[in-house]
Amino acid sequence: MGHANRVVGYLASVTTASLFYVVWLAVRFGFVPHEGGRVSVFLSSIRIATFIWAVSGMGATFVLMTLPWYLAVRAYGRLRSLPLIYFPLFGSTTAFLIGCGATSMVPRPRFLRDDTFFGGFMNVVHGEGFCLLLTGFVFGLTFWLVSERLRPSRCINAS
Repeated sequence: MGHANRVVGYLASVTTASLFYVVWLAVRFGFVPHEGGRVSVFLSSIRIATFIWAVSGMGATFVLMTLPWYLAVRAYGRLRSLPLIYFPLFGSTTAFLIGCGATSMVPRPRFLRDDTFFGGFMNVVHGEGFCLLLTGFVFGLTFWLVSERLRPSRCINAS
């Protein structure tokens, strides 16, 4: 039951973090003045943000995070200290680094300047860095809430 619970926790974390990312981008796009009403502007922003999530590298980020996240969960099994800080902090760090790297590797349209990997990485840091940190925080917090919060801790007896 433990491994299935962690898989469910990972899928719930991906869903929650993706929803947070899409809403963050939609709100950021939604404050552009338009002729239509506020609701239609927000709904079109949701569509654009969902497209950006799928194409810009954030979807790939969650796929690429599986191995580091698996290793982090295994390491936490041995550490067992401050899970409320451990999972969100590791989620933020991992989502930020992998998200910036994956987004900088996405092919660019011809009219945009082609940067080096580091240049693209820094562009993503400046443009979406805070959003990626918060998305990773939501990811780690959701994982802890769904799969690790109620898990009984193993006591080590010195006998």
